[in-house]
Amino acid sequence: MQSLNRLPLGQRRFVFLMIFIGGLLIIGAIALALVAGSLNSGRSLPVALVPEVRVGVLAELPDPDSFPAAVAVADDGIVYTGSFASGAVWVIQPNGNTAEISGARALIGSVSALEPLNDDTLLIVDAGDTDPRTSGGGLWRLTLAGDLTNAGEPTDGEGFIAPNDITLDTRGNFYVSDSGRNQILRFRLPESDTIPSGEVWWSPPSPPEGTSSAIVGLAYDALNDAIIATDPETNTIYRISVEDGSTTVIFQYPESGITPPGFDGAVVLPDGTLYVAALGQNGIARVDIENNALDYIAGLFRGSSDVDYDAASNRLIVPNFDQSGLVLPLTSPSLPFTIDYVAFN
Repeated sequence: MQSLNRLPLGQRRFVFLMIFIGGLLIIGAIALALVAGSLNSGRSLPVALVPEVRVGVLAELPDPDSFPAAVAVADDGIVYTGSFASGAVWVIQPNGNTAEISGARALIGSVSALEPLNDDTLLIVDAGDTDPRTSGGGLWRLTLAGDLTNAGEPTDGEGFIAPNDITLDTRGNFYVSDSGRNQILRFRLPESDTIPSGEVWWSPPSPPEGTSSAIVGLAYDALNDAIIATDPETNTIYRISVEDGSTTVIFQYPESGITPPGFDGAVVLPDGTLYVAALGQNGIARVDIENNALDYIAGLFRGSSDVDYDAASNRLIVPNFDQSGLVLPLTSPSLPFTIDYVAFN
């Protein structure tokens, strides 16, 4: 201090300013470390919430940037998933063995949804990239050998804005939700090498003033020959007739609710039971349509963005998207990325 006091006034002020700034930087670094520690406080494991199910890990994905946003299960129990970050696509056997489809990550930007076809090809919804501020995307048909072809384009020339999910009906049609357009597009599976054209098939009712709407999840309801569509903005679930497009609201989360589910993917079991991925609550819920209620059967997932049914093993398949690692600074995903199951006892 005596040495500092001997310095000219201007130099003393400069030294004290540097000490002050250094102190602020140290305090800021400590605060950032504490925030990062709280955001990356460890990996949670999903749990069963009702006695009639059990939860476990089907497979661990090999990449630290897997970010699986979607799953699809073929009739033989093989599970398909893809990376929202890299475009990689994986094939998961019923025993959990995992293999990547060669070359897919070099051709696909961001896997948002996928659907297996009977000819051992996959329909892939490509969001383009992980940046929610961008628009675009595509629809592809991928062979298990890694060959990629264009699987469809909207007919109105507007193109995709934010394509999200896909499902098939039993009439040779497939449906793609686009949350940016807030519409469902319908395509016909081609009988030749022509590129299918997608017509605007359905748009949701206008939301209440001051709110927004965005159709995201899709599933086919075979018992009612209808498409199930979820809207996480209004927390509404619709049933839309394939025959004539007539629409029924089969679930509406109350406006006074304090824990909105944030719906994403959905699946309808052969007996008509509807399950939804409640991304906002990191859980899987059974929809009690008669009583307008959600019965959560499993929770504490790390981004339950989709759900599909494995009929061969009588279980639901759920990805752990862990999407916060893509959008929040200082947040790392809880590795390894996993695909989980919810098995019915």
